Amino acid sequence: MDLDKKSSYEFILPESQIARHPREPRDACRLMTVHGKQRRHLIFRDIIDILRPGDCVIVNDVTVQKARFFVHRATGGVIEILMTDDITAPRRRFECLYRASHLSDGEILTAVNDESVKVRLSRETDDRTSPCHVEFLGNEPVVEILDRIGQLPLPPYIVKQRKKLGEAVYDKSDTELYQTVYANAGSAVAAPTAGLHFTDELIDKIRAKGVQFERLTLDVGTGTFRPVQTENLSDHKMHTEHYVISQKLAETVESTRIHGGRIIAVGTTVVRSLEDQFDRFGKVVAGDYETNIFLKPGRKFGLVDAMVTNFHLPGSTLMVLVSAFAGYENMMDAYREAIDMGYMFYSYGDAMFLEPDL
Repeated sequence: MDLDKKSSYEFILPESQIARHPREPRDACRLMTVHGKQRRHLIFRDIIDILRPGDCVIVNDVTVQKARFFVHRATGGVIEILMTDDITAPRRRFECLYRASHLSDGEILTAVNDESVKVRLSRETDDRTSPCHVEFLGNEPVVEILDRIGQLPLPPYIVKQRKKLGEAVYDKSDTELYQTVYANAGSAVAAPTAGLHFTDELIDKIRAKGVQFERLTLDVGTGTFRPVQTENLSDHKMHTEHYVISQKLAETVESTRIHGGRIIAVGTTVVRSLEDQFDRFGKVVAGDYETNIFLKPGRKFGLVDAMVTNFHLPGSTLMVLVSAFAGYENMMDAYREAIDMGYMFYSYGDAMFLEPDL
């Protein structure tokens, strides 16, 4: 098996196992634990029994912004716009994605649900792959406009499945459920979905057990949705994401390692941030950083001892990452078992706790 080939990470998933909605309450989803070749099947709230005093759980506390909104043309046609920049930045022009044909450069459009909001779309060249920009006209702060007219940008596979089954694409409950309970920093266009399973009550229990619960912030971008276009993984260009490490986190990680506790990353964004830190410094150092790290089999993980993650798309960079972390054969076997047992996949799906058998 060539582990540098995208096809090595493909598998067939029944559409019925793509989660369209999350389980409620959040911590009621299923949890598969993978420790080498050993697997157990639990409920997410049982993670409290897996954690040990002295461990450190690290989450990504980024906030998903209401970066998706709709405008209409003078002719009446409706266009969906997805902001891809940090919408909290104090400016009026941002990079974006949109779906429309024959759109005139500089065309002015009006928000579907607020006639007072007008935007101008522009593109530097006729190349459809070149960046597109949206400029908000007027003086109202953009973040306030989007808070009023925007929606959280649900992943394409959720939208596709809901449409296929005749459901509303966006439910009001998504505003709360597609956001972690601890989100309070940064600007993302996608949720760090492994963290969606935590409740305030579960976090309190984790801390009461003597486990540190810490945060970093990585701004999840549209690259998280971008499929691998090349068969050779070495030819794939990873997207770059911004992340922030606090001094408190740096000190807690160092103390945890000194005292023999485990560093448990919640989500691939936290894994990528911590392993980028290891490559830079061999430890965690406070500061602002950019990373395009691609974690593949053969990687020696330097900081992360265990991770919480959801079930990922076939052939994705995230499927490659978890295979690098927990072992390729272990992960492929675990995914086959998950499919056979009816686990739900992707952003609103069930979870895994991965710990390599060292």
